[in-house]
Amino acid sequence: MPTKVFETNRRNFRRIEVELKGSFNILGQEQSEGCAEIQNVGFGGAMFIASAPLNRGELIEMTIYCREIEIPFHAQVVWIETLTPSLPVEFKFGVKYTKISALEQNYLSLIIGSIKK
Repeated sequence: MPTKVFETNRRNFRRIEVELKGSFNILGQEQSEGCAEIQNVGFGGAMFIASAPLNRGELIEMTIYCREIEIPFHAQVVWIETLTPSLPVEFKFGVKYTKISALEQNYLSLIIGSIKK
C-alpha cells in the first residue's frame, strides 16, 4: 500500500478516469501493434490495459481514440503490473508522454475538461 501512495505523490499531473480505446506499437517495430483499453489520462501520461507484453523503459507510439478524434503521441513505459498470470495474460501499464504535439495536448484538455464536469 505505501508504494501506491508514493507513486501517486510522484505524479506532477492529476489523472482522470476514462474508458477509451487505443492502439500502440514499439517505436521502430511496425509489426508490434497492440490494442489498449485506456483507463486514465492526464497531462503527463496515461494508464492502460493490454495483452501484449512491454518492458519497463520501452518507448512506444500510441494513439487514443475519443469519438472521432485520434490523439497520437510517443510515451515511455514507467511501470507494469501483471493482472492475469494465466492465459489470456493481461497487463496494466503506466506511461509518461515523451512526445506530444500542442494540438494533441489541446485535445487531451478537452477530454479532461469534459469529464471533470
